[in-house]
Amino acid sequence: MVFTTDTGGHKLDQNGQQGEPVVLKLQPHDTSLHMGKEGSVNGSTTVNGSTATLYTSKTTFSSFEEDIEKPPVSLKDHVKGCCLGLFSLDTLKSRLPIIVWLPKYNFFNFQCDLIAGVTVGLTVIPQGLAYAGIAGLPPQYGLYRLCTLPRTQYGLYHLCTLPPTQYGLYSAFMCTFVYCVMGSAKDITLGPSAIVSLITASFATSISPRLPNGDVDPTMAIILPLTSGIIFVVMAAFKLGIIVSFISFPVINAFSSAAAITIAVSQLKTLLGLKGVPNDFIESLDVIRKKLPYVNVWDMTMGLSSIVVVILLKKLREIKWKNDPEKPPSGFVMFLRRCIFISGAGSTAIVVVLCAGILAILEFYGNKSLTPTGYIKPGMPEIRIPDFSIHIGNYTMSEAEVFGKLGAGIIIVPIIALIEAMAIGKYFARINQYKLDPTQELFAYGVGNIITAFFQGYTITGTFSRTAINSQCGVKTPLGGVFTGAIVIISLYFLTPLFYYIPKCALAGVIIAAVLAMVDLQTLRMLYKANKLDLFPYLITFICTLLIGIQWGIFVGIGVSIFILLYPISRPKILFSTVQGFLIVTPLHGLNFPGAEYLEIKALDRALGVEKPHNIILNMEHLSNMDFSAVQSLRSLMVECEFHGMRLVLAQGQKRVRRQLKQAKIKNLIVVRTIEEAIDVYTVLPIQDTHKEITVRDPTDDPNDEGYYMSRL
Repeated sequence: MVFTTDTGGHKLDQNGQQGEPVVLKLQPHDTSLHMGKEGSVNGSTTVNGSTATLYTSKTTFSSFEEDIEKPPVSLKDHVKGCCLGLFSLDTLKSRLPIIVWLPKYNFFNFQCDLIAGVTVGLTVIPQGLAYAGIAGLPPQYGLYRLCTLPRTQYGLYHLCTLPPTQYGLYSAFMCTFVYCVMGSAKDITLGPSAIVSLITASFATSISPRLPNGDVDPTMAIILPLTSGIIFVVMAAFKLGIIVSFISFPVINAFSSAAAITIAVSQLKTLLGLKGVPNDFIESLDVIRKKLPYVNVWDMTMGLSSIVVVILLKKLREIKWKNDPEKPPSGFVMFLRRCIFISGAGSTAIVVVLCAGILAILEFYGNKSLTPTGYIKPGMPEIRIPDFSIHIGNYTMSEAEVFGKLGAGIIIVPIIALIEAMAIGKYFARINQYKLDPTQELFAYGVGNIITAFFQGYTITGTFSRTAINSQCGVKTPLGGVFTGAIVIISLYFLTPLFYYIPKCALAGVIIAAVLAMVDLQTLRMLYKANKLDLFPYLITFICTLLIGIQWGIFVGIGVSIFILLYPISRPKILFSTVQGFLIVTPLHGLNFPGAEYLEIKALDRALGVEKPHNIILNMEHLSNMDFSAVQSLRSLMVECEFHGMRLVLAQGQKRVRRQLKQAKIKNLIVVRTIEEAIDVYTVLPIQDTHKEITVRDPTDDPNDEGYYMSRL
């Protein structure tokens, strides 16, 4: 480039040294510049073998080579190609990845998947029951719709015709079978998660009507996985998974940390054995503070002990064994190491079993100080179409009212579930070095949620803790999820009588221990050292999630993140270089409608901010595309330049940009290939006062003009 600073215009010689100053003057006539090899027409000047030809009232461009246009494809051929691709074998393999990996399956893969699936299954049972509590859903519902039996009369429950729904477990097994067939990642485990459970509580159960026994009607919670699944499938069909790319890492990380703190605080009331504590973050802390004298010491002791034991047991799976290279460990040693690892991976199950045993012993001796989970009816759920209306006694809520109350939750719940699943999937795909197909993942999540709704579960997504266990256990294929689902089904049929003895405080402790690992302070320190600007969306997201609510904090963070992303587009960096009679304007970013008007104002202000207005050369070397508003802003800038006795010259445009400008048919627009060519031509023009009075032609007076544009600013 010739111009790099504002210190004046100098042309570099062959040795790279500054030569004599270059004096640039434009002939003060209504002219355009054409660079070519034609002879003299209407008066011309030959410079270094090139010809500067003067025309009037005509847009001219350099004799550049234009792009070769591709022949248009007819609509019929396009539809035919899409249909053939839709029913091709490649499409079938991409939609059902099991077709690809199942023929290569072997016994070694089976062993790894079995161990991983059983280990995750032991984790999902206590977590499923606990997350149902976060969602505001009891382990069962419907027991009191037709009867109001006391809790102790278990023998009469068979008289009720409506089956119970164990949300946490019903959400934990069908999705694993779906993902085995449709999933593209070997590590991901679908099921209920802490964040989605809290979002479900915010948008569904908190506004749902109450049953006669005081439990929440689950209809709205069951509608959400159905609507979420449909949204996922539609997004996959139109390949809209790219939407997640607009959510920055600081926003996701801050949201996860704040949500973890919110979930932990929401479980304090259960861990302390308190009642009447609201769900709001700030208000709940204040109420808990006031009710500290009424804490159930038994619940508090067991809950805090559960947290400590879970954290300590988790350390077992992080042990790095050192082997002697000359003496490999024996099979018995390897077996013990595997048992230790499984003990760490199944820490929640171990703690829950121990606590259930303690409660059973206490109740056997007549001590009922601990609060049990309660009765859960065994067996599989009833498969049925979700209800879209609510009927409780004489009270009826229509479908329109139900969806009206759900409101923004219909959109927010699937977005949060998608963010969580994609973040987890991309993380484990990166560390385990395989490719994740976002579109196929959307299909798998969508179908999994739809089927879960028919089995009376609530919204499912990828879960970090269970996915981490799955990966650490060495799972090889999505078939590991089948074993996890089998463990859940076995539990539903044979272990539900034992679930009664699980203390609620132990489940609360398990949840708190799980979510505390999601609070990531290390990232905050890294952001501070790497890029302090990223701290702004991080802190805004974190604070808003805590104070405004988990359902809105993420969107405030996304808005701030998108604003930071779009600000350089609306206010692009512009380099101004001055030469005698010229102002070289070089935008360092692309030019779109917000930035084009900004450039128009800044260039004109800078050119008019001297004693004699400068002519303007727009250096387009960084522009690969311009939208309609940007082209119109250039038209407006050219009109303003003509009004003030200046000229606007465009240089160094790419083929696409030149073609766009040519199609705009802006009269008297001057476009050259390089700034050097403009300098060579204007250097030999007669040197005279560029700024004496010029007759300005009004384009609106010409019936052949393609349009006259005045800036919106």
